[in-house]
Amino acid sequence: MSKIQIAWLGFLLVGGVGVLFIFPGVMITLVTRKQTKQCTKKIEGTVVQYQFPGGGSMNPIVEYVVDGNRYTAKKKFRGILTKRISGLSVHVASGVYEDEKGWLHIKTGAIANLRELAEQLWPIGSKMTVYYNPDHPKRCYVDRPVLGSTIAAVFIVTGLIILILSVLLFVLIQL
Repeated sequence: MSKIQIAWLGFLLVGGVGVLFIFPGVMITLVTRKQTKQCTKKIEGTVVQYQFPGGGSMNPIVEYVVDGNRYTAKKKFRGILTKRISGLSVHVASGVYEDEKGWLHIKTGAIANLRELAEQLWPIGSKMTVYYNPDHPKRCYVDRPVLGSTIAAVFIVTGLIILILSVLLFVLIQL
């Protein structure tokens, strides 16, 4: 095998992995945008419970009724930024807020009660706006669409880095 063939093989293999990373990121972005465009009706929903999937994150579960059918939806965030401060002599008041860009900020001390934080931000029975697809009311988002999710960005950026590395590999093999 010649040097140029090895260079092309390396470029195609490594670059292919980069494309495999970019593809899901782009698909997540396209599906999210399509869903957002299709969710044209809005209705008032009620916070009925919370979900604590782990890692210090939390989501309110909102119930809404369309044409007599009851649905639930989880409020999603662009990302969750957790700040944990711990230490024996440090007392930290826990707090939580959502910024205007859709990021959930959680600040906790050594001991934090996520349920209390969730209840402060979204009391049970409080109202939230739900935007839904009139043809498929189960397809919805709560409060605001989550565009530019962190997961999609990670896939796309990782794929681009791998593609750049494949070009560098191609050039280095030919030297």
